[in-house]
Amino acid sequence: MIRKLIIINVVVLLVIAFLVFSIGRFLVVNEAPKKADVIILLSGDVGRMEKAIGLLKQGYADRIIVTRTDGRGYGEIKLNSLIRSGVSPSAIIPEYQATNTYTNAVYSKALMEKYGFHSALVVSSNYHMRRVSYTFNKVYSHSGIDLTYVDAPSVNFDPVYWWSERKYVNYTISEYIKLFGYIIKY
Repeated sequence: MIRKLIIINVVVLLVIAFLVFSIGRFLVVNEAPKKADVIILLSGDVGRMEKAIGLLKQGYADRIIVTRTDGRGYGEIKLNSLIRSGVSPSAIIPEYQATNTYTNAVYSKALMEKYGFHSALVVSSNYHMRRVSYTFNKVYSHSGIDLTYVDAPSVNFDPVYWWSERKYVNYTISEYIKLFGYIIKY
């Protein structure tokens, strides 16, 4: 009886350890970048713009779609910030209408079709990428457009030690709530 209880406790502890170890990492989708027609930069957390600019300068794409870029409010990428960072204005395709991850996908897909693009690197924060990939895959299904998801590390989230700081925990919980909401809604 005691041996059985010890085994059960060890198994429970292993399951808990596995969950603690995996919860943050599950949110991250990060594929190796490959040459694409365009980069889709989702406005938001710091680090996203820098990651997209780095990919552009490394030659992974020649153009960049910047979502929700009207310059009003938290997290929006201002076009002049891209230009000051060395991105040619002719390389930038602004998207002004998106208000969330779903509309990022819808409006960027419309621009992809308008410009005849067949492939894109989608850049967002590491904690956001599971929801981004879920949503973009839904919206882009049957479009023939090849998407590659490249994360930008965030100062607000650590996928390994997501439980170690309050802001990491907040981002983790918030992102799981949003992900489940998107799964239900879309």
